[in-house]
Amino acid sequence: MPPWLVKVACVNPMRPFFLSRGACALIVVGLCLASAAVAAERAQERASLELLARMAKALSEREYEGTLVYLNGHHLSTLRIARRIKGDQAQESLLALNGPVRAVARGGRTVTCVLPDARLISVPRHSAAMATLHPSQLDVERLRAYYLIHPLGRSRVAGRDTQVVGIIPKDDLRYGYRFFIDEQTGLPLKTDLMNSAAIPIEQVMFTQIEFLEKADDEARADAPARRSSVAAPPAGAPPAEGSEAADTTPWRFVALPAGYRLVAGDPPPGQAEGGRRWFMISDGLSAVSVYIEPDQGHGFSGHRHVGAVNAAGRVVQGYQVTVVGEAPLPTVQAIAEALETQP
Repeated sequence: MPPWLVKVACVNPMRPFFLSRGACALIVVGLCLASAAVAAERAQERASLELLARMAKALSEREYEGTLVYLNGHHLSTLRIARRIKGDQAQESLLALNGPVRAVARGGRTVTCVLPDARLISVPRHSAAMATLHPSQLDVERLRAYYLIHPLGRSRVAGRDTQVVGIIPKDDLRYGYRFFIDEQTGLPLKTDLMNSAAIPIEQVMFTQIEFLEKADDEARADAPARRSSVAAPPAGAPPAEGSEAADTTPWRFVALPAGYRLVAGDPPPGQAEGGRRWFMISDGLSAVSVYIEPDQGHGFSGHRHVGAVNAAGRVVQGYQVTVVGEAPLPTVQAIAEALETQP
């Protein structure tokens, strides 16, 4: 055999084939490059996950004031936002700067709204209520199973440097996101919610922001720790997809969409006023609320949508079930259909 040939065994050892040393070198180089590309991709994913964890922490802990714009379809709103933390409770206020006078104040236990006709409405706030800037529930490890997570470079928002992270769903059961995360504080200064065609259907962006120093750090250090936004599912949540939480009686969720599971409920069983219940279903990023109340004949069946928010309604055993969330309509409908009474 000439010295410039290398014998390589094939599937059938009785029929050997030959590759030049140059070809072998190219194969080795190709394998090394592929391995390096995989390693680089995994490193980028780890960096993006760490950045998302930092963002969730900032959403839980940061105090700020600023002006932001909210774009939903062709509707543009300008809002003044302020967030304070007292003890272990976060307080957030929103004031519309254009259009009719509207204001929202979120406290530890209530949400108070001022409507355009000056009416004041105050309702209980669920413990897992979503924050304005998304998301209050973020389980970064669960995201990897259902989303592709990768960096999208850097950008400038409100005069500040940000790192951009893209979260792309692997199926049609959830929306995609782009987070523009402030390099200094970790707070998302812009959030794009995208449909399956990667077209933004909802955008929230700061045009000006001021971060506030925590004047009572020492006092807060002795306060009970706030629940982290980066957390494992709370006690009572199903340990695996498709399993059932214990405290939903007399209700249960069966055949939830892939990746979604029960993560919160309020009030606890046995304390529900008039049979009213609330549950939150999440895949670790997208959150959908389920409201249950006795049917008074003024609920709705079918579906509605406003921008990225979809709603589905049905009557089950004399109860009006309303499912609302920033998730595609088929997902919201599937969650509504998954609720049934226990036999």
